[in-house]
Amino acid sequence: MRAVNLIPADSRGRSSRGPSTGMQVPVYILLGFLAAAVALVTVYVLTSNSISSRTATLTSLKTQVAQEQAAANRLGEFSKFSQLAQTRIGTVRGIASARFDWHTALVNLSKVVPANTTLQSISGTVVPGASAGGGGAGSSLRSAITAPAFEMTGCTANQDDVARLMSRLRLINGVTRVSFSNSQESNSGAPGGSSGNGQGCAANAPTFDLTVFFSPVANAGPNGVTSISGTTPTTTTTGGTQ
Repeated sequence: MRAVNLIPADSRGRSSRGPSTGMQVPVYILLGFLAAAVALVTVYVLTSNSISSRTATLTSLKTQVAQEQAAANRLGEFSKFSQLAQTRIGTVRGIASARFDWHTALVNLSKVVPANTTLQSISGTVVPGASAGGGGAGSSLRSAITAPAFEMTGCTANQDDVARLMSRLRLINGVTRVSFSNSQESNSGAPGGSSGNGQGCAANAPTFDLTVFFSPVANAGPNGVTSISGTTPTTTTTGGTQ
């Protein structure tokens, strides 16, 4: 049996050539436009999401900064108070360092004065020229050293006791010098060894005038504390009670 081609002769050439080239070009162009559009939309969406995320982060950071600034403003008053407290503590410490411990000095003095020694007067001042209330013995030796000192007058049984007293005064903690003004026997008095001057000294008992110097005190002046950390204090105390 022989095969017979039933397709008309004029149609056989067109079916074998396939789609024309003029129809293929617009399809490729359309696909390119679609791909570009998809890429642009993707970029836009990603960019929009990134901007939104960063905007939210910026807003959150601004909120945190505002909160921290508010907290710092609330704590600012405490910081100022702390600085003021530290300044006052430094002032108190400066004043305390410029004070002399008269109580301890007098206690130590009472421990070294012999039993046969009578103190007729005693005056303590922080520096020369400072007022001690009732006034001191007025010894010229006081101006020799700018430091706390005791000015004492009194009497002993004999001249050897005066020397012994000076030696024992040097044992007081903080004493740097014991200066001797004079020691002389009193000619006034009643016979029989009774009190001759009405102040506990026997007749013809040697009297003495001594000045006991201690270690200098920083920032101490005739009217009290002279300065604290380079500034002048608003209040001062007299030298006799400092």
